[in-house]
Amino acid sequence: MISRDDCSDRPAKFLEGARSPTVVEDDGTIYGQVFPRKGQPDEVELHYYHLWRRDCGEMGHRLDAEHVSVLVRTGASIADAKALYWYAAAHEDTICDASHLARAATLHAEEHGGTIWISEGKHASFLSEAMCTHGCGGDRCARMKPLKAKQIINVGEADTPMNGMVWLNSIEWPLSGKLSRSDFPEMRVARVERLPETDIVWANPAKRPAQATILGANAGISGAATGIRATDTALDVANSSTSSALDTTTGKTGKALKGSSRNVWKAVKKSVQKTGEVLNGKRE
Repeated sequence: MISRDDCSDRPAKFLEGARSPTVVEDDGTIYGQVFPRKGQPDEVELHYYHLWRRDCGEMGHRLDAEHVSVLVRTGASIADAKALYWYAAAHEDTICDASHLARAATLHAEEHGGTIWISEGKHASFLSEAMCTHGCGGDRCARMKPLKAKQIINVGEADTPMNGMVWLNSIEWPLSGKLSRSDFPEMRVARVERLPETDIVWANPAKRPAQATILGANAGISGAATGIRATDTALDVANSSTSSALDTTTGKTGKALKGSSRNVWKAVKKSVQKTGEVLNGKRE
């Protein structure tokens, strides 16, 4: 599901053979990758990358590499394959990382794709519409429509691109890092298994306190936390009162979020700039 108001319209198709990511058109192309899960010969991991011409939210920038992935248990035939877990990347590797995962059964997506919500402008991926407001306040899933994907192209691996996708390793975006790691490490999967089957789980729960600090000035912070079972739990999808509370919270705090968003992102931008100065100093 993508926003009707997104400035990039749809995920982009990129020029084959170009070392720098060069947009051909915003046609809804999805790029795919598949590899065996280490130590599990009967499991494969599939990544689906939706790549955008630009991020046009707060702190916008050229190019945007986002994805969702699924861990599949293979069988004797394709018909026997079964999804085990789904993962949605949202602001990976940043202080506002709201990436999360869930059992495929929780999402009713064991034998087919799950419904993925892509936030307007920022393009973060979410496994639930209600999850869209659970980052640092910069995501919004409104006026959504189904994405009509034009095609899925296999990109191969970071060190062995396929189909002319030599732009995979460009330093202009963080795509190569996403290609080179699993979204389902053992500790992460074990955490999912410890929690109830109805739970969507934070991939990086340690970042939640910092995110709460960023949103601390927002009067709706306590309301947005409604339905959280524990630090690890992002959302209990079985609790109808939780959904109702989240809907109510969204309505009541919408104005507060809008008003505080710019200040929040200014604070994040300053933090990023300071981190960049430190890193540049180390490089020198």
